[in-house]
Amino acid sequence: MSGLPRSGLRARLGLGEFIPIERRIDKHPWLATAALGGGALATVAEVFVPDLTFLALAVTALLIGYAFSPKDEVTGLTLLLALTFLLPANLVIAPLGQAGVPSGLLATGLFLIWFFLRLAPDLGTDRRFQPLRVLVLLAVVSQLASYAAGQIRGLSALEASGANSGLLGELSAIGVLLYTADTLRDIRAVRRVLTRVTMGAAVLAFVAALQFFDIVDLSKMIRVPGLTVHESTADFVQSRDGFNRVAGLATHPIEYGVVLSMALPLALHLALTAQRHKPARWTIVAMIAGGIPLSIGRSAILATGVALLVYLGSVRLRALLNLLPFAIAGFVAVQAGAPGLLTSIKGLFTNAGTDPSIQGRTDDYAAVFGLWQHHPFFGIGPGTYVPKLYRVLDNEYLYELVTVGVVGLAVGLALFGTGYSLARRVHRSAPSADARGMGQALAGSIAAAAVAAFTFDAFGFAIMFITTHLLIGCAAALWRVSVRDVPDAQRQPPSWISRLANQTWHPV
Repeated sequence: MSGLPRSGLRARLGLGEFIPIERRIDKHPWLATAALGGGALATVAEVFVPDLTFLALAVTALLIGYAFSPKDEVTGLTLLLALTFLLPANLVIAPLGQAGVPSGLLATGLFLIWFFLRLAPDLGTDRRFQPLRVLVLLAVVSQLASYAAGQIRGLSALEASGANSGLLGELSAIGVLLYTADTLRDIRAVRRVLTRVTMGAAVLAFVAALQFFDIVDLSKMIRVPGLTVHESTADFVQSRDGFNRVAGLATHPIEYGVVLSMALPLALHLALTAQRHKPARWTIVAMIAGGIPLSIGRSAILATGVALLVYLGSVRLRALLNLLPFAIAGFVAVQAGAPGLLTSIKGLFTNAGTDPSIQGRTDDYAAVFGLWQHHPFFGIGPGTYVPKLYRVLDNEYLYELVTVGVVGLAVGLALFGTGYSLARRVHRSAPSADARGMGQALAGSIAAAAVAAFTFDAFGFAIMFITTHLLIGCAAALWRVSVRDVPDAQRQPPSWISRLANQTWHPV
C-alpha cells in the first residue's frame, strides 16, 4: 500500500486486481446530484410517506459511501456493521420470523462469498494454517451432530423451527468468522474494521442518550419497507429506579451495555494511537463510555471492568495518568447530567442478594441440569430450547450446554479461548506497536464478551452475536498478518521468563 500514487486511491474489486478510483467529489459530479436528490426525496417522504424517510436517507448515504470507499474486503464487513448497528434489532423479514434479521442474512452471504473465494485460489484468500478455521470445522461437526440428535429425539413444531433457525445462525457465525479471518489483508484493514465497530457503538450510545432524556425514540421511527417489527419480550426503553433503562437500537439494555463495553477498549486504542482526527476519536470514546451507565445493568459494568482491566494493564503508566482526569470528569458529568444514576448502579451490586433477577438466574441451573442429564453429549438440538416450551435462560453457557451438550459447549468455550489467545499472541510478538496495542484491545473485548455471556443468553441477540464473532475473526486476522506471516527475526523477543527457560547453560 505504501507504493500507491498520491493522486488517487487504489481499491480492490472483491479480492481481485487493484483498480484505480478517485475519491474527490469534483471527479464525480453525479455525487452532488445524488446528495441533493436524496435530501429532497427524504424531505418529500417526511411530508407524504414518513415511513420512507429513513430509506431515502439510507440509500443516499450508501450510494455516496460506496463511491468514496475502496471496493475491497472491508466493504462487505462495513455493510454488515451498517445493518447491525443502524437498524433497530427487532426489524426482520416477516416470512423468516426471528431468523430474518438482515445482518444475520448478510453474514450468511459472507460465508457464500468466502466459499467461492476458496474455490478460486487466484483471488488471494488465505490458505495457510489458521487455528480459527480448524475450530470452525469442529463447530460444524458438533452442530450437525446435535441437530441429528434432536431429530432422533423427536421435535415439536416449535422445536423443529428453532432447530432450523439454529443451523442458519451457525452459518451466519461461520460466515463472519471465516470471511474476517481469511480476507483482511493487513493491519490497516483490521484497524478500519475496528474503527467501524466503534462508530457503530457510538451510534447506539447516541440513540440511547436521546431515549434516556426523553428527547426522541429513533428505534420507533426507523422503518424500512420489507421489514416488519418482530414481537419481542422487551421494549427499547424500560424503567428502573425512576430512570429510563435504554437499549438504543439493540434488543435489550443488557445487550446494549455489553456491546458498548466491548467497544470501549477498541475506541481507547484507536484514540491513543490516532495520527489524525484525534478529536473525533476521543469524542467516540466519550460517547461510548458515557453511554454504558445508561443501560443501568450489572452485566455492562462487569464487562466494562473486565475489558478495561485487560487492556489498560498493557498501557504505559504515563498514559494511564493522563486518562485519570478525564475519567474523573466523566463520573462528574454523569452525576450532574443524571443525579442518582451512579447510586442506582451501585445498588445493583450492594442489593444483589435480594434481587429477584439473581434468584431467577440461579434457578436456571437446576432446570437445565435436570434436562441435560438425559442428553449429555450433544444436547437436545441447537435452537430447540424454546422459552415458550421451557424457560428463558439468562446464561449463554447453560443454553449451549442444554442444546448442544458438553461437546458443543467445549467448542463454544474454545472459540472465546482461541480469539483471546491469538489477540494476546499479537500483543506479545507483533513487531508493530499499533498491532500489539490492537491485539491487547481485542483481548479485552473478547474477555468482556466471554464474562458477560454468564449473565445473559448473549448469542440470542443480533448485535452481540455479530460483534462477538467479528472481533474474534479480527483477532485471527491480526495474528495472521502481524505474527504468522512475519519472519521470526522481526518478531518481538519472548519474555524474560521464556528466555531464561530456553537459555543454554554451560558448566564453569
